[in-house]
Amino acid sequence: MEPLEQITGHYVSVGGTRTFFDEVGSGVPIVCVHTAGSDSREYRYLLPLLAERGLRAIAVDLPGHSRSYPVDWRPAQTIHEHAEFVARFGRAVCGQRFVVIGCSIGGDITLDLVAHHSDELLAAVAMEGAAWTPTFPDPLEMSRPSWAPGWQDVMERAAISSLARCVPPERVTELRWQHRGSQLAAAGDLSGWANHDVRGRLGAARCPVLLVVGSEDFWVPVELVEATARELPDGEIAVLEQVGHYPMFEAPERVATLAADFLRRKGILPAGEPHR
Repeated sequence: MEPLEQITGHYVSVGGTRTFFDEVGSGVPIVCVHTAGSDSREYRYLLPLLAERGLRAIAVDLPGHSRSYPVDWRPAQTIHEHAEFVARFGRAVCGQRFVVIGCSIGGDITLDLVAHHSDELLAAVAMEGAAWTPTFPDPLEMSRPSWAPGWQDVMERAAISSLARCVPPERVTELRWQHRGSQLAAAGDLSGWANHDVRGRLGAARCPVLLVVGSEDFWVPVELVEATARELPDGEIAVLEQVGHYPMFEAPERVATLAADFLRRKGILPAGEPHR
């Protein structure tokens, strides 16, 4: 069976909100959180690779994104609001402590979970996120059509411009498509990114944290990642060369190996867990 054919989609009610997620594999649950304005499709290459390494790989559509309805029909506008939803989702779907991995706003969501729910996490992998991410202007006003009719184009260009230069054209086209039609959700997501700040709240974290940053990602200066690591009791950094803002999409094999090795070193996966 082809790896992509193994992925199955599911719906679950989380606090009354109809929520979609993709899943493959069994074992230790790992919840994958996507970037601003996108959805679980960003993890379609990574999910089977995580499953091969002994993980129950789950990718959620955040509320208001793709196949998940928004909570109370209103887009989330803070990272913390998203993080609280992911915590509820993890309890509902995993039924136990879980690993969380997220990218961009998903990385910020991961760190918000570390700040507020580390006792529910086995470990955390925050890609292209930091404790503080003041690197994008608050876009809520830009989402007004009469003010900025090109907002959709802004989202598409912001996404594809932050890929590494070596990403093949077909992947560029795929990522562009994933960011179309997401103006309302993305405006709230990026407002959350612009105002995200959990500095001073990570020192009590009770789970290990891996911070991953692409060497070609201009949205997340490595200095912000290093400052985040200094706050964590058990944190480390991995810099991926020739990778931009979307490691799970650009270099899924490298991310799967990096995450699995980290989880083995922390005793969450058995040492030497074979690929299936």
